[in-house]
Formats: sequence, C-alpha cells, structure tokens
Amino acid sequence: MLKQLNILIVTFLLLAAGSIPRLHAANEPKQATIAGVTLTELQNAGYRVDWINQVPTAGLSLPTIYQDSLYIINEDDYLSKYDTETGKWLWSSPIGNGVFDMLSITSFAKTNRVYVLSSGLLYSTNQLTGTTGSGGNEKPYIDLHWVPSTPAIISDDLLVYGSTKGDIVWLNPSNGVISARYQIGEAISATPSAVSAIRHPSGRMRELILAASNDGTVVAIDKGVRTQAWRLKLTAPVTTTVPSETNNTLFGEETIPRTSVFIAGQDQYLRAVDAHTGKPRWRVLTSAPLISSPFTYGAVLYQQIPGEGLACFSTFPEDFSGKQEWLAASVRGNVLTTTKNDRLVTWDSTAKVLQILDPYNGSVTTTISLPNAKEVLADSVDNGSIFILTKNDELIRLAPR
Repeated sequence: MLKQLNILIVTFLLLAAGSIPRLHAANEPKQATIAGVTLTELQNAGYRVDWINQVPTAGLSLPTIYQDSLYIINEDDYLSKYDTETGKWLWSSPIGNGVFDMLSITSFAKTNRVYVLSSGLLYSTNQLTGTTGSGGNEKPYIDLHWVPSTPAIISDDLLVYGSTKGDIVWLNPSNGVISARYQIGEAISATPSAVSAIRHPSGRMRELILAASNDGTVVAIDKGVRTQAWRLKLTAPVTTTVPSETNNTLFGEETIPRTSVFIAGQDQYLRAVDAHTGKPRWRVLTSAPLISSPFTYGAVLYQQIPGEGLACFSTFPEDFSGKQEWLAASVRGNVLTTTKNDRLVTWDSTAKVLQILDPYNGSVTTTISLPNAKEVLADSVDNGSIFILTKNDELIRLAPR
C-alpha cells in the first residue's frame, strides 16, 4: 500500500513538472461550452466568464441593466432583480396578469421604485425589496389612458413614452398624472430620446426630447416648456431612436460647441441635424431603408445598412454630403460596446454572432458564434461587460480580461 502511494506521489510530481507527456488531444475530454462557445474562444476574444445563473423559470425577456442591477421578466410576468457584479438573485415580484405586452423597465433611485411599462398598465415595485406596496400613496399599478407603443425613458422625475395615437406623453409614475402630452403624427414606434444640446462655451444647455413617428415626422420638444423647438417631415417612417453628439467648432478665435442629432430613416437617408435649429448638417443616401439606430462614438458614427454591412461615417464632416470612412460588408450586426484597446464589439441577433472589429478599417479580428443566445447586451459603451440571455434561460456575464 505504501509503495502504491509513493508511485502516485511521484507520478503527480512528474505530471506537474511536464516530464510525462499528456494524452493526445483526441483522448481529452471535450471542452465545456458557454452559450455554445468554448472558454478558449472567449479567452482569445478577451473575455472571461464572470458568472452564470441558471434561472429556475422560463420565458425570460426584456433584460435591462440599471447601474449595478439587472432586471428581467419571466413568462408568468414575474419581475426579478439580480446583482450584476455577482449574478446573485435578489428578489422576484409578480407584476402582470399575462394580458399586456411588457415594453420597458425603468428604475428610480431617488424614490426606490422600479416601473414596468406595459401596453395597458404601469406596474410598480419597491427597488430594494420587490414588494408591490409602498406604504404611501403609490399603487402597485396605474391605468394608462394613453396606450404606450414604445419603451419609456426617464426625464427628471417623469416617464416619457410614445403612444399608439402619435403622442409623446409625460407621466408622473407615482400617481399616474399626465403632466404633458404632445401630438406628433401617427403612431410612434421609436423610443424617444433625451438630448442635452450645448448652446454656448460657458455651458448653457438646451434640453430636448426627440421623437419620431411612423408618418416620417421628427420633432424636437423643449423639455422645460413642452413646446416645439423644430420639426422635420420626411417622406418615409422613422422607427429608430435618435442619438446625439457634440463637437467644438472654431469661429474666428472662439470655440463654439455644437450638438447634432442623427436620424436613420426608411427613406434610406442617414441625416445629421443641428439640435438647436433642426437645420441639416449632412446627409447620406444609402442603398436600403434604415431600420436600426446609429451608434455614435465621439468623432465617428456606425450605421448598419441592410444588405451592405456596417458603415462608419465621420460624425462631423466638413462636406454636406457626409464622409464614409469604411464599410465592413461581412458585419451584419450593430455595435454594442468597445474593448479595452478600443476595438468595436458588434452583435448580429439574426446570425447569433459576436464580432470584434478594428475601428480604423472595420476588419474583423475575432468572430464568436453564440448559437444558444437569445439576447445580448452590454452595461457600458466603453469596455463594457457583456450579458447573455440564452435560449435555456441562463444569465451569463462575460467580463473583459
């Protein structure tokens, strides 16, 4: 027995030192996969698996990240909260009745409330405990007289959403009071966006709500007085969110900041418009109707063009006709985030492919197939962690290495 023990110890030491050759790869156990990809592939792409949470439920949807929390809804309309750093489940709360479509989840740190906007009701839970009662005037749900057709965004202490009748609605979520409503056009499909447009080098701002309707109308609404700042009427619908970006322009010896908004329309045009006046700054005619939102990143903008690929444009070119920097024909996804060395990370939800690109020419450096992924999102546009919701209702966090 002692002899056998000595042999085992010696064998272990030789293996540790590399003196005994390993078995041929064909005889090694197959590598474990995460969402259909091996750990080696993830490591080569610059990511590691931070945590995996196998949720004891089904039909997960609408994953939403707010600060250090991830919220998600299951098929029984239970809202669950997880810690993004550890993957730990924190609470679950029944919020719906299986009748309405869930559109968005928003979190108000100031009031410790989480709101779930549906196509008929606004549901509310305690952010810390998940309990539906608040002990005050807040109800667990509020009837919505103006039926939402878009997710909601937060504007100060209000929720702002687009309605099926073409209105932008400002809703006080604590009591259900509509504080303002602005008619744009037909039904609204694009999520409204909040734009802070710098007006002067001293930092004076113009706060706007940008909204677009299915009849091609784009409106900038002054957030303070809820009146129209400017309006555009295009020849085809705009169904994508309108982002913004600010640059500094030299006028004589003075540097003036200017903010533009970027509109991707189904009239096949990608437009840059001055946020203060609504005047065009540049536009590019593409080969197909645009159905995804532009992704702005400082001096450049990325736009997925159906049938062509991912195009990179200068955000603030001198030419009114715009300036295309490159086109990545093999990339059919949208930009999610960047890596620590500023490479682009894109997600193609149709092909279930994550691709990493060189930002200077669009060449693909890494391709990862995630056949089991249902939804993929990132927690930051800069070197963000990637969160995967799989078809098996697993939650996975990939952290940059």
